[in-house]
Amino acid sequence: MTTAAQHPVRHVDIQHAPLRHDDAVAPTATRPTNAAPDTVGPAATAPLRLAYREAGDPAAPVLLLLHALGESSLSWDPLLDDLAALGYRVLAPDARGHGDSDRPGQYSYELMTADTLAFCAALGVTAQDDAAGAADAGGTVAARPVAAPDGFAIVGHSMGAVTAALVTTALNATAPAASDEPTPTPTPTPTQSTAPVTRLVLEDAAPPRPGGPRFEPFDEPDHPVPFDWPLVNALRAQRGDPDPAWWDDALGIEAPVLVVAGGPTSNVDQADLAEFTSRVAHGRLVEIRVGHMVHDEAPDEFLAAVTDFLRR
Repeated sequence: MTTAAQHPVRHVDIQHAPLRHDDAVAPTATRPTNAAPDTVGPAATAPLRLAYREAGDPAAPVLLLLHALGESSLSWDPLLDDLAALGYRVLAPDARGHGDSDRPGQYSYELMTADTLAFCAALGVTAQDDAAGAADAGGTVAARPVAAPDGFAIVGHSMGAVTAALVTTALNATAPAASDEPTPTPTPTPTQSTAPVTRLVLEDAAPPRPGGPRFEPFDEPDHPVPFDWPLVNALRAQRGDPDPAWWDDALGIEAPVLVVAGGPTSNVDQADLAEFTSRVAHGRLVEIRVGHMVHDEAPDEFLAAVTDFLRR
């Protein structure tokens, strides 16, 4: 869907520790927008400026929207007000290398996950809990991200869906206990979640797993594109040879998960979406037969499915 932007682009500076391919995805620190770079420490990467769009009451629970490869927050722009009307502060960042965000030349799902966690901390969606930190290989204590008391929801499309699943597993697996004393608690029902991410929507994507299709690198086009071209083949290579933990850990998500499938004309294996939905604890599958770009091609149907899910 092509339309004029309704929401202005804003910017925030983030920073986190360098990550290797096999590093944990949680950032060790985040630089507030008004802090000097040296407040993070010598192990931190250079600051990264992320662009984002926002709608809704700043005091409302957050709904985070993560876009597809080659897209930007502009792809969510026509839906921001409708989603905000559900009672959310809606945040839609441009991933690194996309839209108006910086193009650092380094791209991986681990980095995009760390970027997203740092973005959430910088905008107050999560906080850094030093008491919940863990020592890294150098002995430095890394603060863990902790969600606001009400938690928040995430909607991710394609690349953004993979990142959304990784963010959810990182946050929900590291959520600190309310007390050091063990206390019996009831098992959450599908309509409630005690984890930081309380709802997860995956649009026509699921975390990749080993044994899937391999992706041959694309040749760089001879015309300008609205994103940093090297990210395409970097992320395609990871999807063709993913960390097995991406799929396995995502199957352990306890929060309710909605998978919106694009149907037989999508380029995504719909059987994988159905299997993931059936194996996650509280999964629900909705098919909207318009192909991979569901919220672009069928915004009303997509909004109806997401609205129903978020209100349950």
